[in-house]
Parts: sequence; C-alpha cells; structure tokens
Amino acid sequence: MQRFPIVPTILILTATTLWAQQTTTNPGAGSAAVAQSVPQNKAVDLMLDAAAGCRDAEGKPKKACELGDPIVVGFINLREWMEADQGKNKPADLVLVLDNRVMKGLNPRGPDVRYKELEFDMKRLGGDQAGGADNRDDWNALLSRSKTRRVLQVGVALGGTAPYFGPATITVQVFPSYSPLIVAFLLALLVLLVLMARMSDILRDAPSPDGGPRTSYSLARCQMAFWFFIIVGAYNYIWMVTGDRDSITQGALILMGISAATGLGATVVDSSKRDQRQSLGNERDALTARLAGLAAGLGVVPPPANLTDLQSEQQQKQARLAAVQTALSNLPSPPGASTNFVLDILRDETGVSIHRFQMAAWTIVLGFVFIVAVTRSLAMPDFNATLLGLMGISSGTYVGFKIPDPPK
Repeated sequence: MQRFPIVPTILILTATTLWAQQTTTNPGAGSAAVAQSVPQNKAVDLMLDAAAGCRDAEGKPKKACELGDPIVVGFINLREWMEADQGKNKPADLVLVLDNRVMKGLNPRGPDVRYKELEFDMKRLGGDQAGGADNRDDWNALLSRSKTRRVLQVGVALGGTAPYFGPATITVQVFPSYSPLIVAFLLALLVLLVLMARMSDILRDAPSPDGGPRTSYSLARCQMAFWFFIIVGAYNYIWMVTGDRDSITQGALILMGISAATGLGATVVDSSKRDQRQSLGNERDALTARLAGLAAGLGVVPPPANLTDLQSEQQQKQARLAAVQTALSNLPSPPGASTNFVLDILRDETGVSIHRFQMAAWTIVLGFVFIVAVTRSLAMPDFNATLLGLMGISSGTYVGFKIPDPPK
C-alpha cells in the first residue's frame, strides 16, 4: 500500500486550517463594521417601554401622579436612537406627550446610566414662560371635567416629527388628597352664612326691630353673597386641580365690584331714607309736645301776658307739624316683615317688579355660565365689556328705582 508522506500532509493541513480561520475572521470583522455604521447613518424609531410612573421625594414609585411630580418614562432602544443618524438625536430635545398633546416646555433629564429612562417634570408653566400659554391650555384640557383620577397615554416627541408612542400610561390624581378638607370648609362656610341669614340681619334690608319679626331679604346683599361664594368656590377648585394661585380674572373682579357697588348703593339709599324718617319723626314728636304745652298755656285763666306771642307760635308749630307729617307720608315706611326669600327679593308694594326680576335673572344666568366655564376650562371666564355693561345697567336700574321705592 502506498503511504502519504507524513510531513507534507501535516504542512498542507496546517496551511488549510490557517486559511480557513483567516477567511472566517475577516468577514466577521467586516460585518461588525457594517453593523456599526448602519445605525449611525439611518434614522431609528424610538421605542417606549411599558414602564412609566411617578416617584416621590425619596425616589419611591407612586400609585398616582400629581402635578409637580417627576414622571419616569422607560425606553427599549434609547442608546441606539441616540447613536443613530450620526448622533444627532438628543434626549434633551424630546418633549413629553400626554394623550396626543405635546406638552410644551416639558423636556427631560437623563438618560440614566443604563440608558433606559428619562425623567420629566409634570409642571404647569407660568403664562410668561416660553410656551407657557400652550402648556396651561393643554393641562386645562387634560384635567377639566375629570373624575378623581385619570389614565393618560404617554409618549415623547422630537421637534417637527410625529410623536413616539408605546404601551406606557400613567394614572394622574386630579384632585389632591386634601381636597375633602377644602370642600368641607366651603360647605361649612355656606351653612354658616345660611344660618346667619336666618338668625340675623346680614342679608336683610334693615335691622329688625327688637322682639319683632325679621325684616325682608335684600336683593343687593343676596347678590353680593351669591358672587362671593361662586368666585371663592371657583378659585379653590382651580387651585386644587392645577395649583394656580392667580386664577381670578379681570371679569370676575368686575363682577364682584358691580355686586359690591350695588349693595353699597342700596345701603346708602336705605340709610338715607331711615335717617330722614328718624329725623322727621323726632321733629314731629317735639312739635307735638310743644303744641301740647302751648295749648295748656293758652287755656289758663287769666290769659297770660304774652298771649299773642303764644298764639303766633302755636300757628307756626301747627303749620310745621302738617309739613312734617306730609313729608313722612311721602317717605317709604320701614321695610316690612319677611314673607319668604323669593318674594322678598322680587317684590315691592305692587308685587313682583320687573327691575328686580331682571337683576335676579341676569345674576343667575351669568352665575351658571361662570360655573360651567370653570369646570370646562379650569379658568374663570373673562366676560366682555358688553356683557359686564349689561350687568351694570341692570344693577344701576335696581338702585335707581330703589330711591323712590315705596315699602314692601
């Protein structure tokens, strides 16, 4: 049998093995080089992880987020996205997206050391900050007419491109944990006012007589109380949901001013009538007493030496007494006793008066519009000058008619 030479065979096998190893290594190195160059030259879609949530001051996860909390958003390929497109993608350029709303001004911090998370602050920007107006409008739209909690879809967006979405969601606590205390305080304040209105003269036309029935309710004072509670309630509602402490608008301020001016005007008119009535009443009593004294003096026998002077004074006093009684009869008498709340604020001596009905109707209508606007937009409405002028005319008409207004 012919045998192969041992040494040449070994040399051939060794050379073949080395060539095979070199061939295997070179393509692998080339493929790795190609794989590294692809993500640097091509765009990569950023993929969100399902993990998203908020943390407290100690860094522990929270069951529900609140405005002001940091929200952590997880990603699957954050490092690859940053390295793609020649490294042009910067996490700091991303903006938080909640339920398809790009929350302007909410840029992230990070990434973390594992390139898995970015952290955003769930804050409501001030109106004077860049993008603040849009940011506040978006938060108002997200949180208005919401229940205690709301689930929001989380995404991120890079300027000018479509947002990146994933399975991430967060639960937002719309009302803070202390909101029941605020509601209880407002209800207690309302109950206290109702009790005081029934037991005192805080909402009535004039002081009630001692031991007598309560006087009728005042429309102007009730309007003041109405707007006070609506605006206080709206302010607390907006503050609880958004944390905004500067929510009172110029329109709300003017409404309170109109109601205050109406109440002040009505009080001045009522006080003037009361003072005039009291002054004339005191003068009538003094004249009656003096005439009684003159009659006694004129009736003595023999007649006094100044009989002529006494008779002249008697005639003057009688004429003045007649004038005082005429003036008193032309003045409205003191407010009458209360019948019921609705009739008290709407009626005068002829029944329900149109100027009172108009003022009460516009107050209720604008109050309803005010409440609905606050719940829908988380902002107090700023009524235009025409509508505020209409409210002012209605209140001015009420005060104007009150000047010659006879008693109820």
